[in-house]
Amino acid sequence: MLLLISTPIGNLGDLSPRATEMLGRADIIACEDTRQTRKLLSLSSITPSGRLVAYHDHNGEQMRPELLAEMTAGRLVALVSDAGTPLISDPGYKLVASCHEQGIQVSAVPGASAAIMALTISGLPSDQFAFMGFVPQKKKAAELAISQAAGLPMTQIWFETAKRLAGSLASFSRIQGNRQAAITRELTKLYEEVDTGTLSGLAEKYALAPTPKGEIVLVISGSNKAEAVLDDNDIIQLLTEYLNHHSLRDAVRMVQDISGRKHKDIYQLALSLKDNS
Repeated sequence: MLLLISTPIGNLGDLSPRATEMLGRADIIACEDTRQTRKLLSLSSITPSGRLVAYHDHNGEQMRPELLAEMTAGRLVALVSDAGTPLISDPGYKLVASCHEQGIQVSAVPGASAAIMALTISGLPSDQFAFMGFVPQKKKAAELAISQAAGLPMTQIWFETAKRLAGSLASFSRIQGNRQAAITRELTKLYEEVDTGTLSGLAEKYALAPTPKGEIVLVISGSNKAEAVLDDNDIIQLLTEYLNHHSLRDAVRMVQDISGRKHKDIYQLALSLKDNS
């Protein structure tokens, strides 16, 4: 069978007794990074009975058939990521899908997840939420992703690096409006921090503050359906800004995502701006 084992995101005490037992029993431990997993095993005083192999995005096509063959032969394969729950912004879903296709049992030892922990301590609604993964690195792709998420009525969860946080907060504030948000940092570690406020307030704060340290999870409230609808002047202002940095198609799509207006109306306004420029 395939067993997905969650590992700590910072505090070693969060490795469950069952996870400890199964890591020791597994015939093969498929790791995102064998060095990280060996370190975890050593710090947790776990002596594996099986062998460690690397399984990640770059070698997945090669390794999947080998792992599937081992499981078909009756061996237990444990899949772990460097930290947290496997498959959450980590490689692995193709292996799970392949197991289901071949009738191989898949189970999990649940545990730590930075995304879920950030949501639960953020103070934002947790009855519905969307995990958005990492904010794209390139500015154009990031703004497109942020605008596409702007209309979601549920809480958004994003991963971001400390170095890029200030710039991303400015983009979120400009594109999604002045919503409530929480920045969680160094979860379960000694310097764990939760910083809450409005997007605009947080953007101003981190634009002036030194670059924070550690891993960041950004939690943002969803779209409020009671928010005022953007009028033509607001839309023209957004289009003018986006047309300076994006293609006509992308600018129209981003403003449509934010405003909820018909594509045809946005497109006509964009054409008129292009013609007059």
